[in-house]
Amino acid sequence: MNKTYIIDESIYHFDYDTFNNLFRSKKINEKITFEKIELELSKELNISKEAIHNWRLKNHSPENKEIIIKIANYFNIKDYKLLLKGKEEKNMSNLNNNQINSLKIINDYIIEYLDYFYKTDGYNDLWHIFANRGIKSECIEEKLWEVAEEKIDKLILCYDKQKIFLKNTKIYEDLGVYIYNDLYDIFNGKLSYAYRFEAIPNGNPTTQEDYEKALKKYNCIIDKYIN
Repeated sequence: MNKTYIIDESIYHFDYDTFNNLFRSKKINEKITFEKIELELSKELNISKEAIHNWRLKNHSPENKEIIIKIANYFNIKDYKLLLKGKEEKNMSNLNNNQINSLKIINDYIIEYLDYFYKTDGYNDLWHIFANRGIKSECIEEKLWEVAEEKIDKLILCYDKQKIFLKNTKIYEDLGVYIYNDLYDIFNGKLSYAYRFEAIPNGNPTTQEDYEKALKKYNCIIDKYIN
């Protein structure tokens, strides 16, 4: 899923085609394999080779602008925005500076929330962590709920703090519905499955499906109001 980047009051997305063209050019010019380029780039970015491979397959995109800048440096590109697209299509001219900054803050919290959900496999990985700490299995589920609720509460607090600038705007209302309903549901659903290890494989959505569905809806909200 292609992430949304808010840079200089404009909306961008990762340019997969340019990214793959850089791989092809480097492969030809230096006569090395795609796999070696992925490995070199993973060391440069301190990111897994699998993550970079997924970028090439257009399954995911870099987490933030800083990573894109490092990618540009690796390929000796002076302007990192060559790895982005969408500036001409999106802007925030209908919002004042305070509202733009508030949306950026909410955006960061939402992306961090979804990223944590995805990287912990819907909190499944925490099960093993708690078990290794000697916590009894009958108590682990409660611990997972505590972590999940702490994460959503942190996001809700961030959202509430931005009301002073965004109140009475439709995008703020829709983001509230999204946070209180959609983002709550993705952890509520995961922790309510009976239980992760017993869930029917074809009966429940995977963590990646939950993540991509939530991210897609968020991007739709952004695309609806920021034009």
